[in-house]
Amino acid sequence: MADLGYGEINDDVLQAMRKPGVPYFFAIAFLAAVIGWGALCWLYQIQFGMGVTGLNRPVGWAVYITNFVFWVGIAHSGTLISAILYLLRADWRNAVSRSAEAMTIFAVMTAGLFPLIHLGRLWAFYYIIPYPSQRQIWPNFVSPLVWDVCAVGTYFTVSLIFWLVGLIPDLAAARDRYLEHHGPDAFRTKLYRAMSLGWSGTGSQWHHYERSYLFFAALATPLVVSVHSVVSWDFAMSLLPGWHSAIFPPYFVAGAIHSGLAMVLTLVIPMRKLLHLERLIKIQHFEAVAKTIILTGSIVGYAYVAEGFIAWYSGDLIEWQFYKWRLFGPAAWIYWLCVVCNVLIPLLFVFKKVRTSIVLLFVISLFINLGMWFERLMIIFTSLAHDFLPHNWGSYLPTWVEISITLGSFGFFFFWFFGFSKLLPTVPLSDLKEKVAEEELEPAGECRTAVHQAIDPLSPCVLAVFRSPRRLLEAVERSCEAGFEVMETFSPVKIAELKKLLNPPKSPVRMITLAGAICGLLGGFWLAGGTALVNALIVGGKPPLARIPFCVVGFEGTILLGSLFNLAALIFYSRLYRLKTAPYYDDRFSRDRFGLLVTCRADQVPRLKELLIPALPEEIHVHQ
Repeated sequence: MADLGYGEINDDVLQAMRKPGVPYFFAIAFLAAVIGWGALCWLYQIQFGMGVTGLNRPVGWAVYITNFVFWVGIAHSGTLISAILYLLRADWRNAVSRSAEAMTIFAVMTAGLFPLIHLGRLWAFYYIIPYPSQRQIWPNFVSPLVWDVCAVGTYFTVSLIFWLVGLIPDLAAARDRYLEHHGPDAFRTKLYRAMSLGWSGTGSQWHHYERSYLFFAALATPLVVSVHSVVSWDFAMSLLPGWHSAIFPPYFVAGAIHSGLAMVLTLVIPMRKLLHLERLIKIQHFEAVAKTIILTGSIVGYAYVAEGFIAWYSGDLIEWQFYKWRLFGPAAWIYWLCVVCNVLIPLLFVFKKVRTSIVLLFVISLFINLGMWFERLMIIFTSLAHDFLPHNWGSYLPTWVEISITLGSFGFFFFWFFGFSKLLPTVPLSDLKEKVAEEELEPAGECRTAVHQAIDPLSPCVLAVFRSPRRLLEAVERSCEAGFEVMETFSPVKIAELKKLLNPPKSPVRMITLAGAICGLLGGFWLAGGTALVNALIVGGKPPLARIPFCVVGFEGTILLGSLFNLAALIFYSRLYRLKTAPYYDDRFSRDRFGLLVTCRADQVPRLKELLIPALPEEIHVHQ
């Protein structure tokens, strides 16, 4: 981004949010019609029962569970790009991370519909929610289906918080832009003011924000691995051939990231063109995604080979005959379609000409999405259709109801993404601006004065406005050397060198997050163990207190409460609960200007102004 300035990045992203044209509303209307048709088919299914689907004996799980697993998998790339690559400091993630995070939220929302749709009797879903009742009927926390509720619910909550926290600085920039151009009474101005929580970009806010965002990433990273592992246990914990395999957790996680990265390309490539974001989302960003797809596709291919090897080497005749049936039986076309779409076609990204061609990137991403959906279908229905007993073998064919509801789910997902693309920043402004700031700055020393980052509106102060963070850093150094102890900075980006210079005390956010994680761990085990002892039922030959299965509930509780406590600490210590900007805040501080506010005595104002002039401020304001 060295060729773009802070203001240009700001303008490119926020101009993409301008009022959409007629084609956009036609697309929204079409997607709403698809959703409406899917909803009508769902109502038809509720009225006439599950007999309107192709589900039968022995195939009781098929397209609906396929959609659930597929959409949960699509959600994984958002957390991978935002959390894991953030911890690894991969710069290419910045351009696509916001869209991937939004994709995660909408994919989990879509996935959450299908357990309800598959349930048939929708009104009975509350039996799986752990709530106290007079009948003392608690869910069985040994069941993988209950683990699903805990894992997916936690994943949605944490991903939503992570996404919204990442949006806060960018929404402040959108707030200030719409306030300038449309006034305080415009709907979007009010919306962005509420969602930005009064963010001012002060140094103390960035200090706590950096710690909090880091902990969110650290908490979300194991969640990526755990969620689809838990989903895979829905199948691996059974004894059916093709399902009962220890390879399922890594197999499902790799496949989830594989399909999620492909969906990133499917969504971001058209979005980049339609919103004119070519200067921010460049071909090298897509190339990095394509290289990662080579890795995940190779892991998926390895899993396909490993499945066959395990079936042969195990000596289990039933497992081996099932694997041969999957390869050469009536459903073999699905298996070979998966091999071609998920393994062979993505290997074309090895060639630079392929992975740098926008058209080929988009087309191959569609093939991967198709292949991964059919892979989920293959895994789910083939084991049910061809189990241990030949007289129990059967077939499955989806009906128009299942196909319509599936299409409705795609319409539901794209409807939300279309809305996001025009309502919220699709590219993280603060991350891209931070990259520009890093290229401008030089290593700074350490302030010998113990500086308090605070604003005292009752004392005289001097506010200097700068065009670059380098000038701001120089002004802070000069103020420190002169012995001024109370100052605050304003910036549209996090400035690491400023933190080194001022050396603020460690943020208390870390201890609050740790306390929340510990409470979640203990609370998870207490919930699972305490409810199991209410009736002390032995289910599936497992004792009521099954400590190892309860680890899933304890883990999800750790991540959930750790994230909620982290959010509460960020809001409290950054003073975001006030819902208003800091005193002396200037709207330009969210776009491309940097400010230094120094508190002093009235007789020190002339001296302070003289100190700041060599740093070349654009403006100096004195507040008595």
